[in-house]
Amino acid sequence: MNGKRLLVVTEEWAGSGHRMAAEALREAAVERCPGVYARVEGGLQSASPALRELSRFFYGQMLRYSPMLWQRLYDREQMWGTALAKPMGAFLARRLLRELLEREQPDVVAATHAYCLSALAHAKQKAGKRFRLVSIPTDFHVNRFWVHPEIDAYVVAHERLAELLERRHGVAREKIRVYGIPVRPAFAAAAREEKASWKERTGLSPDRFTVLVSGGEGGHGGMEEVVRSLLDVTEPLHIVVIVGKNEPIRQRLSLVAERPHPLHRLVVKGYEPSIWEWIGAADAYVTKPGGISCAEALALRTPLILYRPLPGQERHNLSFLLGQQAAVWAEKPEEIAAMIVRWRRRPEEREEMVRRMDALRQPDAARRIADYLLTL
Repeated sequence: MNGKRLLVVTEEWAGSGHRMAAEALREAAVERCPGVYARVEGGLQSASPALRELSRFFYGQMLRYSPMLWQRLYDREQMWGTALAKPMGAFLARRLLRELLEREQPDVVAATHAYCLSALAHAKQKAGKRFRLVSIPTDFHVNRFWVHPEIDAYVVAHERLAELLERRHGVAREKIRVYGIPVRPAFAAAAREEKASWKERTGLSPDRFTVLVSGGEGGHGGMEEVVRSLLDVTEPLHIVVIVGKNEPIRQRLSLVAERPHPLHRLVVKGYEPSIWEWIGAADAYVTKPGGISCAEALALRTPLILYRPLPGQERHNLSFLLGQQAAVWAEKPEEIAAMIVRWRRRPEEREEMVRRMDALRQPDAARRIADYLLTL
């Protein structure tokens, strides 16, 4: 097993979550088997940088100007997946074969983004099955783009996704593993700590209710309106806002934080590489329903208030978690504030939410997946 060469192919033009999952797998593989060669590569960056930038632009424009159109396109994935997978795979595979796979010579290729899966499958077919190919969706949903006859194994977040792969996409059950969404190994260690310990480490008062607000790496998701609503709550709170790389929002909220508030303490952070410290310290986490963000909160038993889901996979994540009663959805900032007050006054309701989250949490997912990949 020490001689294995693991290549994890991902994308980040539609957000950083897929890349974070890939890095978690790489980190876990090296931790579990120090002699292994493990590398993360962007599929489009290797195959066609121009197409990568075009995809980033198209995705951003669709979300900005036609989010409902994007949702309709996403919901018709069965048609689009069948129509586009073969020609896209053949086009990208020519470059992937020449520039990435020939260079890396992998034994196992895992994909945490579906965009280049058909190309990898096409390349595998042309190479005469030289490597094992594994599909690893990083959401609580799986669509047609994740499926191909050349894929050797699928790793999904929940048994319901395994059933979906079988029933809708015809994947044999023996090809499917239910190990969870991979989050960094640090989350597994953090899951053993108490919230009071994390509050102390982050400089927060252990006896004050802490609300963490985040909009993903880009710092989107209506954070400013959420903060304004929380500042109107009449019971004392710690409000921690992680704005990612959104410098304009950081500057505006920092000005608010500089003015002393009679009840609340507002803490504004930029990009936080050790995000588990803040999720671990929080009593509630307000965020968009990205697959990685939700998996991180589940790992650390921090109740989720989901807000402003993006069309596509985030709406599927929202639907799944609501169906499991493992999160709540707020359509307006005032509903977030009301839920925080409710959980402060009725802690038993928050604890019941935590117990339901326990059925979904997989803090060791990255290690379990890495162990599996290294046996293929």
